[in-house]
This record gives sequence, C-alpha cells and structure tokens, in this order.
Amino acid sequence: MSRWTRQRVAVAIAIAIVAGVMIYMTATGGLSARAIERWLASLGPIAPVLFVAAFVAGALVGLPGMAFVIGARLAFGPWLGFALAYGGGLLAIAVPFVGARALRRRDVPPWRPSNPRLGKLWGQLEARPLVVVIALRLVLWFNSALTYALALSGIRTRDYLLGSAIALAPVVAIATLLSGWLGG
Repeated sequence: MSRWTRQRVAVAIAIAIVAGVMIYMTATGGLSARAIERWLASLGPIAPVLFVAAFVAGALVGLPGMAFVIGARLAFGPWLGFALAYGGGLLAIAVPFVGARALRRRDVPPWRPSNPRLGKLWGQLEARPLVVVIALRLVLWFNSALTYALALSGIRTRDYLLGSAIALAPVVAIATLLSGWLGG
C-alpha cells in the first residue's frame, strides 16, 4: 500500500471514530448543552484551550463552525466567548488549509472548477485574492468545503489568512452579539 493510500485510510479511520463517538454521545445524552456546560465547569482554567482544540478538530471533520461560535458565547460569556470564537475560528480555518496544502501533491496543478461561472470567480481569485476571500468568507463563514477548495487553489497562504481574518471578525461579532439573546 502506498504512503498516500495509508494516509487516506488513517484519515478515514479517524473521521469514523470521531463520528461514532459523537453519535454515541448524542444518543446517550452526553452531548447536550447542560452536559457540555458541566464538563466545561469541571475543567477549570484549561477549558478555553480545550474549546479551541475542539473547534479545530470539528473543522477538520466538517462540523459547523457557527455552532462553536454560539457555544463559545453561551459557555464563556460575551468577551471571552468572542475572543475564543474568533481565535478558534481562525485556527479552525487555518489548520485544515495548511494540512490540505501539505498533503497536496506538488506535481498536480492547482484545482480549478469545471463550472463556467465558478471558473470566472476562480479567475478573480487569481487576480484579486484578498477581495475574493473576504467576499466568500462573508457569505460562507466557516465552510469546510471552501477551506479545502481554496487550499487546493493557487492562492497564497498569506492572502487566504488575511482575507479570512478580515471577513470573519464582523461575522463572529454579530453571531456573538445575537447569541447573547439565547443564553443571556
């Protein structure tokens, strides 16, 4: 078995284990808002670090990032919640991007969509990368598919991270503010 195939099998097994644990925890009531709140309280000062790690791990398997943003606000309050949601969100879109870039074979040209409309947008990505990333992240937020598609494109990492940071700041701020109405 080639190294590439072994890596794919390892990733598939890891995803299956995480999905299985989440399904089990949801079915048994271990993944409820109350259970998570008790768990975070029991962790003490390490809770924010574990929250960010969970946010990043969730992004790797395609969990919705906005759920983590709302969870940060409800679990940690408005200020720390915003900081954890924004910082964790940036890590959650950076780690998969860098990981996909590392796994991308060097002899394969950057990905381009076959759809003509998306191809036009991709042309803009090459001409104005920062503006396009900002526009995409303002609409698609923490979308994992977008992260992986951009990782396989020819965009520079700096443009991707800067554009994402600019776009996600107001998104996270608004979500943090609005989710305050849910939990006070």
